[in-house]
Amino acid sequence: MRKPFDNLRNILVIRLGAMGDIVHVIPAVKNLRRAFPTSYIVWLVEDKVKDLIEELPEIDEVLVFPRKKWQTALRHPYKYLKIVSELRIFLRKLREREYDVALDFHGNFKSGLLTFLSNAKTRVGFAKGVCKEFNFIFTNFRIKPQQKRMHRIDKYFSLLQGIGIRTCYQRPVFSISDNDRLYIDDFIFRNHLHEKPIAVLHPGTSMFGKFKRWPPENYAFLADRLIREMNYSVIFTWSMPEYDLVKHILSLMQHHATMACRTTSIKQLIALLQRAHLYIGGDTGPTHLASCMGIPTVAIFGPKDPSIYAPYDGNALVVKKDIPCSPCEKRTCDHVTCIFSITPEDVFKAVLDLAKLPMTAGAK
Repeated sequence: MRKPFDNLRNILVIRLGAMGDIVHVIPAVKNLRRAFPTSYIVWLVEDKVKDLIEELPEIDEVLVFPRKKWQTALRHPYKYLKIVSELRIFLRKLREREYDVALDFHGNFKSGLLTFLSNAKTRVGFAKGVCKEFNFIFTNFRIKPQQKRMHRIDKYFSLLQGIGIRTCYQRPVFSISDNDRLYIDDFIFRNHLHEKPIAVLHPGTSMFGKFKRWPPENYAFLADRLIREMNYSVIFTWSMPEYDLVKHILSLMQHHATMACRTTSIKQLIALLQRAHLYIGGDTGPTHLASCMGIPTVAIFGPKDPSIYAPYDGNALVVKKDIPCSPCEKRTCDHVTCIFSITPEDVFKAVLDLAKLPMTAGAK
């Protein structure tokens, strides 16, 4: 290992969000912990997804960047002084650990600025052309992956490989409290869902990625087949913006499916996913979370490139259509043929094919 990376006492990991990206960084952090078993590792993350990091045994401390809270407060001018005060406290907290190294896995302007403000002696990030928004100006040790087009997990591994750490893929292990587990168990037993194998379907995406959603009538048709032909108990998961979407899907169905209980944290979502025997969803955080937990997963992909963004584990199958304009990196689309051309029959066939695969360790 190169000299600047020997005997590290304090390490700062920066990946601010979102859920799927956090899941893709966790295997790198597991390798980081293996390389430095006695180091103090802090993960800087945004408030919206801090629950996911708090359950990782490899992390000693979670440092929260309260972006969501401050964005909301900025709408009210009378809260500006309070934001300034909280910002000073946050910066003091960011700098007090005196990090030997900061690893910027995020690679945009905001993460680069926070990396710089941490006062870490060595600030590791991606080279120009690999990161975004001039992120490279904030780092002083830059890594260029060997390939330009690679899976996100492999890209994050390359950051460690660049500082001399050997990497291998390991699934995350999440520690869930008894209260969260009992909350989900109560929901499962109250609705008699444990009497059959459980299929969890997640039809939503973030509002930012709304155009990547598979049509609700397709989810309804697919869920009916899972119940009728494969004897599954079907649960639809949701967050608040997706409540009406799930209600609409249930209204289109011929058979009874169950709307999931409200999960007030990612910890409770993990506890629910741990009860699943099958997961189906789009290109979104819960899909990556389910796959990394070892749940047999069918991922419905539209515009994004599966070779970069697909679930990484061998327990997942991707359903997509090869059309001339896909994959793409557009943030809006007026036709989304790539997602609308996928039929319920396509996804049901993937479920049948998935059942034939030998499941890797940890899958149900």
